[in-house]
Amino acid sequence: MSAPKVILIGGPPMVGKSSVARVAAAKLGYGCTSTDDIGLAIRTVTTAQTHPWSHAMDGIDYREYYIARSVEQLLADAMGMHEEMWPGIEAGIRAHSTWSFPIVYEGWALWPERVVETVRELENVSAVWLTASDELMEARVRNARRFYAGASDEEMMISKFLPRNIEYNNRMLDTLERLGLSSIEILRADSIETVVEKCFAEWSS
Repeated sequence: MSAPKVILIGGPPMVGKSSVARVAAAKLGYGCTSTDDIGLAIRTVTTAQTHPWSHAMDGIDYREYYIARSVEQLLADAMGMHEEMWPGIEAGIRAHSTWSFPIVYEGWALWPERVVETVRELENVSAVWLTASDELMEARVRNARRFYAGASDEEMMISKFLPRNIEYNNRMLDTLERLGLSSIEILRADSIETVVEKCFAEWSS
């Protein structure tokens, strides 16, 4: 298969980005990484004073963090953290598009407005965004039991986590439409292989 040297897969949490990225990378013989890992690395070498959004969960169990904050606060924290992460993500994209090895990056920190500016500068980088219906996202969240198990109020955690993801998804779709970019909708019946094939079609178009 022919593909750009750097492939970016964005979309809201729980939509299947990681699984699609791993399969696509394996088919291509590419490296694969998540922007979540980049965020973790950034948190280890920064402080709440230099990167406040990235340290929003400091000192609190992540499950209780979701329960304690409003949906609006959760989304603001995430968007702020992604903004702080972007310089590191962009540096990685540029390195892999030039001298380093081919790679698939996946993560919801790949916000369309930031990504498109970089992609337009680099000939061998391509991006795609995955989306899903509210119902499918809820089914996947509820199926990820180990994520919310142990929360003091599991339903409350889900009632904050899920709407945040849905609101992110809606804003992402609005932004893609404004920029003239497309997304790939994940359907309940889609296998990972099916989604990967859709992504390859998008990258080669």
